[in-house]
Amino acid sequence: MKLRTRNVVMLTTAAALLMSLAAGCTNGGNGGEGTTAPTNATNENVSEEKAYYDMYDAVTDSSELPDWTGKQLKLKIWYAHGTGDAKRPVPTEDIVSPEIKRVTGIEIDKDGSFDNGGQAIDVKLGMINAASDWPELAFVTDSGMGSLKDMFAAGKAYDLTEAIEKYAPNLQKRLNFETFPYVKRFSTNNDQDGSIYSFPTQMGDPDRSLKIMDPSFVTPNALEGTDQFIWVRDDLLKKLYPEAKTQDEIDALFVEKGGKFSREDIYDVPVETTEDFTKLLYDMQQLIKTENITENGKPVEVSYAFGGQDNWGTLAVLSNLYGRMPKGSNYFTYFDKETQQIEFMFKQPFFKNIVQDFNKLVRDKVMDPNSLVENNAMHLEKINNGQYAVAYLYDQPDENVMKAAGKSYRYRKVFLDSPVNTAKFISPMGGVKNNIGVVIFKDSVKEEDLPQVVRFLDYMVSEIGEKMYTWGPKSAGLFDEVDGKRVFKDKELEDAMVYNKDNGKSLHYNLANTRLASTNVYGGGWPYYPTYMWGGSNVSPFYSYERVLSPSEARNFFDPGNLPNNSYSDLGIPINNDMQIWNFFGVVPESDQFWKGRDAFEKALTKTLAARDDAHFEELWKQFSEIAEKNGGNEDLRKKIDDYFKLANKDQLDALK
Repeated sequence: MKLRTRNVVMLTTAAALLMSLAAGCTNGGNGGEGTTAPTNATNENVSEEKAYYDMYDAVTDSSELPDWTGKQLKLKIWYAHGTGDAKRPVPTEDIVSPEIKRVTGIEIDKDGSFDNGGQAIDVKLGMINAASDWPELAFVTDSGMGSLKDMFAAGKAYDLTEAIEKYAPNLQKRLNFETFPYVKRFSTNNDQDGSIYSFPTQMGDPDRSLKIMDPSFVTPNALEGTDQFIWVRDDLLKKLYPEAKTQDEIDALFVEKGGKFSREDIYDVPVETTEDFTKLLYDMQQLIKTENITENGKPVEVSYAFGGQDNWGTLAVLSNLYGRMPKGSNYFTYFDKETQQIEFMFKQPFFKNIVQDFNKLVRDKVMDPNSLVENNAMHLEKINNGQYAVAYLYDQPDENVMKAAGKSYRYRKVFLDSPVNTAKFISPMGGVKNNIGVVIFKDSVKEEDLPQVVRFLDYMVSEIGEKMYTWGPKSAGLFDEVDGKRVFKDKELEDAMVYNKDNGKSLHYNLANTRLASTNVYGGGWPYYPTYMWGGSNVSPFYSYERVLSPSEARNFFDPGNLPNNSYSDLGIPINNDMQIWNFFGVVPESDQFWKGRDAFEKALTKTLAARDDAHFEELWKQFSEIAEKNGGNEDLRKKIDDYFKLANKDQLDALK
């Protein structure tokens, strides 16, 4: 892996947060309440038997590894992604967590672990620091790493460079920094000071990742296109468009046609333009009103403007569908082919017009005005009760909840039958990287316990570990194995882990499957554990099973990306440095400063959706623009980002014209 030696860093006290963080530092990690140890225990396995971390080449299954007899650690984890998620699915017969504890001596604290609780990561970080109540670990995304820059500089987190070199052979084998340079950029926070501040987990884009590691790899996976889509209640859609298929009909057609959909199959709803899309929404509103459609006595709304988290779903997903922008562009930064430079989308007249159109939908109660003040738990309750006819982003209603409630309808995808605007926008394909990095805090993890924690993380990214949480340990008896081929004994579990049927069976055992709507962020149940790859690698059931055609896969293949020469891989433009603002954290310091004000930025943007009339919208938009400018979203920052983007992608600039 060729890890760099830690640099000696001279810290300044210019930033107030940095001073505050430094003041709370402990000497070498005195240990928090979450770290416990039996009397006379050490941080190593005291058994004379060979340690589990020395046996990876000698076993084929986690159940063959010995019991841990050293110190027992109970770790609180801060899940720092987004603003948090009210889902928190809970397994009923967890076979994964006990095996992790048996092998590594590590238990994740179910009651003590937490997420951002509706706050932006910067706000939550300030709360944690003010209370001096640090967890042992944090699961952080690449954008979140930028928010922790001052904390890293203050020495609150371990530099993992030497620990990974000594205690993480599986990481070095399966997520090699030489093979995946973007993983190194993530882990070093864009080479903040040469230190590795996060342990890489959940490698993204499994098909591309596996192809990089093995050029002979051929994916069995469905492909995605460059366009977004919406989820629509199929019973109501059928009333508006009799020719539209229900999800059950889509499933049956998938099997009938041998796993292939035609263009006519996918675009069976005659919605082509933005105007057609708007008409669908207003027609849906009229239908609901005319037929007095309710769910359990509660009103059914057409859609929503806010999901109780942030604006991403509405203004970076639905807005792209509405504005015919390909995936990859968002309301922070995008590359404009017309101006040939990075632009702030939130400053563009076209984006303002989209937001104003959505505000009109709120005023007309097509988008539920109440959604703007509801939290994520209330939002999910409505989604899963069928109270929204149209959903988007990751808000695919939980079919298990709906089935248990006796719902006879399902939600299906609807695409706009018109090309995205490639004259103005690009579909970037940056380097493959991991989705989540694990940060280890010094205040709560003693230095003597660091090897045990890193070895636990290394176990979780190993082939043995991945087989354990995607198949279950052999001792759990979930599968038969003949000549190296594993087959699940339970057909429902096979459906869940191989064919991605969201039937609750994988969650029942706490097996990891991020391809299911109910567990799509972390893969398993609460408290979430680290995994090697989003969607699983070639040792997971999804890739290694001898598969047969299953209707449960129809949803994934029902995407124009599976039409000839129409996938994101076919249409995307490879670039070295992606255009999203978080790819400039560290290398453009002003972008870090701008991101620290995201909470105020997002709240001001949300307010514009609640404007009473056009004049009020203009007033609120002016306030939002002033906050964005005050936070550093100005021409100076835009130019510095653009300069770095063009330097990093100097060999790809012709492809962006």
